[in-house]
Amino acid sequence: MSRPFFLYFVLTFAIFGVSEASILTCSESAVPPIVKGEGLAERTGDIALNCSGGAPGAIVNGNLSVFLNVNITNRLIGSTFTGVIFTIDNGAGPQPVNIAPIIGGPSELIYNGVNFALSSTGTATLRIQNIRAAANQMDVFPGNSIYAFLGFNSNLVSITNSTFIVGTPVLGLYAGFSTALVCAQHGSQLPDNLNSVASFIASNAAFTSTRLTEGFADAFDPRGAWESLNADTGTRFLITYSGFPAGAQLFVPSVVAGSDAVKPTAGGDLGVAASGGKYAPGSAGSLLLSLVQGTNANGAGGSLVYTPGALGSGAVTFDSMSQVTLTNGSGFVVYEVVDANPNVQESAQFPTYLGLAAFDGPAVVTTENVSLAPVSTVAEATVHDPIPRFVALTPPDDCSIIGDCGASYYPQLYANTLPIHLTASSNGNTQSGYTEVNNRGGGHLIWTATISYTNGSGWLQLYPDNGIDNTTIRVDASPANLAPGTYQANLTVYAGQGSATVPITFVVTAPVVTPALPTVSSIVNGASFAAGPAVPGSIASLLGTDLAGKNVVVTFGGLTAKVLFDNGTQINVVVPTGLGGVTSSQLVVVVDGASSLTQAISVAGFSPGIFGSGILNQDGQINGPNHPAQAGTILQIYATGLSGSGAITARVNGNVIDPLFGGPAPGLVGVQQVNVQLPAGLTGATAQVSVCGGVAGMPNQATCSPTVQVAITQ
Repeated sequence: MSRPFFLYFVLTFAIFGVSEASILTCSESAVPPIVKGEGLAERTGDIALNCSGGAPGAIVNGNLSVFLNVNITNRLIGSTFTGVIFTIDNGAGPQPVNIAPIIGGPSELIYNGVNFALSSTGTATLRIQNIRAAANQMDVFPGNSIYAFLGFNSNLVSITNSTFIVGTPVLGLYAGFSTALVCAQHGSQLPDNLNSVASFIASNAAFTSTRLTEGFADAFDPRGAWESLNADTGTRFLITYSGFPAGAQLFVPSVVAGSDAVKPTAGGDLGVAASGGKYAPGSAGSLLLSLVQGTNANGAGGSLVYTPGALGSGAVTFDSMSQVTLTNGSGFVVYEVVDANPNVQESAQFPTYLGLAAFDGPAVVTTENVSLAPVSTVAEATVHDPIPRFVALTPPDDCSIIGDCGASYYPQLYANTLPIHLTASSNGNTQSGYTEVNNRGGGHLIWTATISYTNGSGWLQLYPDNGIDNTTIRVDASPANLAPGTYQANLTVYAGQGSATVPITFVVTAPVVTPALPTVSSIVNGASFAAGPAVPGSIASLLGTDLAGKNVVVTFGGLTAKVLFDNGTQINVVVPTGLGGVTSSQLVVVVDGASSLTQAISVAGFSPGIFGSGILNQDGQINGPNHPAQAGTILQIYATGLSGSGAITARVNGNVIDPLFGGPAPGLVGVQQVNVQLPAGLTGATAQVSVCGGVAGMPNQATCSPTVQVAITQ
């Protein structure tokens, strides 16, 4: 996932022409919308800058820049952004600023040469609308938002607010499925009328239902909604099917009426009566989806098969089906939201019907996936990529939103969970146990079985390890290659919304072999691998032997460290912040219950190192000979060991530079980010860069990282 270029959303403005006796006081505000966390081109909240107290009629001149903590993804024409609306109101109503914003970097747009007069009372309101952002670059969890920080670089301007939220990422799509489509040997007979939903409902054709549910009210937007300003389409859904045998046919409704329609579309197997659906245009709106024909495989382009009528045009009953084109057993359909109620958390469900002739051979389990669409991986401003667009994330189960988790119409897993106890001598034969699996609900139960070992590995085999509906699983335990002792594992059967676990104990008669003890030979910086003290809140690498296991615990002075990685010779940990202020501690590593010897280690507030490939140019590319940094531009340096209490500085060719930003890297545990502007007068093809930490005001006594060579161009 991309990382932020700057920490905040920053407006920088130069003010001229205000009388020296007048201070312009500006109050910043925004109404932060909830944005779809899957989105790559989400509309952020309108930004308003309300200024007062200036000299009446004074002229304001300057340049305005906007920085986001995620990429700006409005469409480009050349080097200018489109779709952004900038107005200024000095008492005569909002007037458009006819200056095209230019791109200054992945997260920056710039208005050069802004010029306006204050009102007769010395006021003005600036408003910026429809800045689109790659919200998916922010991890979706409470408190993680898109922020704005605004400021004028003039001593004649006073800012009352400095930081506020302009968008909160929340998952926009949840989904539910009644069952998997199973292509059984007896086939699936289609009705005579392939164009009628009612005909399919009355038939015995096999089908499954798909349910699409908003993660929050107003997550599903038609093209005319607030979020869809200057967008290509309303919210779309890409439904993909795969794994179908030759000759299979699939059919879906052409129009889908949602949960708050006059009568929702449904196949009848997800708690709603079977119907093609009925809808009436209303002032409040109700969820309605139209199939989109002619899209590409990502869900972009194409044309709607249905557009709602005007308000008051009356109720419409839907009874039209469309066939899904299958190629080599795979196909897709795209639906678009053409109406919705922004104040209600809505859902829509539709059946997918199967046509298939009878055949010989085993039953075939097929796969269906859904996501918001068009899907894309492009998280930056471009000329042609669609707006909106989304990362192809698998949506979470929606049953907790709908309130039907465990309902009888879902497949219901039953497994005999009585423990299995087996015993064999170390040179004896394989022993077998059995457990039963049944479907006690609706649809088809598609299940898989896995083994998780508490100790040992590979001594169990399952026959079979997957299936449909009712089966008996045989568990074979082999003593071959096992040291004498007691071995435990869990057989877990997964199916739909449920799982069941069967404990397994296997006793191999003989003494238990004492495991090897973990040994730590050195502790080094997690970025540079240079030997040095541990730094609280930063990453350290422990090097040694026998360091891998299923349960690895590292403590410093009794405080548990967060383990980021481990293998046989290395463990990466975040040193506990509770060690702040101490100079030494006691290190212990416990692997699967086996403890290392306690050893004393040094602790310090700073001992920095820069990560390999951890220096990014201003354009977000990794610095290197093929991507040198322009002298005078900004480097983003990712390091660890700078989490102490004090001042962070940098050095370029030995010269001390105060960074533009130095602190925790957003979203990266134990990692610090330092933004440094290279001197404009740098010469040569390379420069030596290091980052340092120490007492504020004493840069020459700071502790610095090993220098890293960066590529430079003039």
